Amino acid sequence: MRLDGKLLVTFCVVAQELHFGRAAQRLCISQPPLSQQIKRLEQLVGTPLFERTTRSVSLTPAGAVMFHRASQLCADMQEMLQLTRQSAQGLHGSLRVGLAPSAGYSPVVQALQAYRRQHPQIALSLHEMNSVHMPAALRARELDAAIMRPFAAHADIDTQCVHREALGLVACHDDLVGGARISLAQVAQSPLIGYEADHSPYFRQLLDDLFQQAGLAPRIVQESRLPTILTLVEAGVGRAIVPWSLARLHADTLKFIPVDELAPRPASLVMATLRGNANPALANFVATLLAHPGTQAQE
Repeated sequence: MRLDGKLLVTFCVVAQELHFGRAAQRLCISQPPLSQQIKRLEQLVGTPLFERTTRSVSLTPAGAVMFHRASQLCADMQEMLQLTRQSAQGLHGSLRVGLAPSAGYSPVVQALQAYRRQHPQIALSLHEMNSVHMPAALRARELDAAIMRPFAAHADIDTQCVHREALGLVACHDDLVGGARISLAQVAQSPLIGYEADHSPYFRQLLDDLFQQAGLAPRIVQESRLPTILTLVEAGVGRAIVPWSLARLHADTLKFIPVDELAPRPASLVMATLRGNANPALANFVATLLAHPGTQAQE
């Protein structure tokens, strides 16, 4: 005979009730089979666990020791079952999410905070990562989801837009460029800080397409990446086209000027997930982000 979980539960119920009749009622069995189970358990451990008289039932010293440990084991088993069910429902477990550096200044951050509040039993870990590297991290199962800039389509990766925001020109406050708005032709005549193709392919391609479609050749004086581009603008190296959310962080030193031709071409953030990812927590995460005010699903 082996000691199994069911037998431990039976023992604990009898130890709690100290009455075979009441214990049998709780266990939904008759009293004789219950007495037989306890007898087999005592044979298994090699010592009596209960003192029985015609009027009372009490634990022996050995039974008290066993009850102390068995109670904890039964509680652990119940917790195990509960956590297992919660995990299958996406209510318990872990989730690894990649976050593009510039995404940290968008409303997506508030959506992540909402998810933490709604799902406190999920260990949500955020990993800052360049968007260029996130598809590979999804495939390697290093990430469950990625909040990133759009990228070339991949058959095994699904994407959904979670935020769009305006692009505009940033310049130092004492820069004479300006007015309330500016045209792309005026921007092209400015000394511009561009985006490195290997580090920021999304912004690089977006701006290259805009200037090319307008038949303009921008004056690129230097290439860099965010947020270094903003530092270069503050240093007077040139001007730059950046998302509004990043420009507002430097409102004390930089001004943001809307560009007419950029209005229909906002900067986007997407949520990317690998098809076939079996993490049960992922579905709730996706639903929370898409339902949150400020994400593209609500705009």
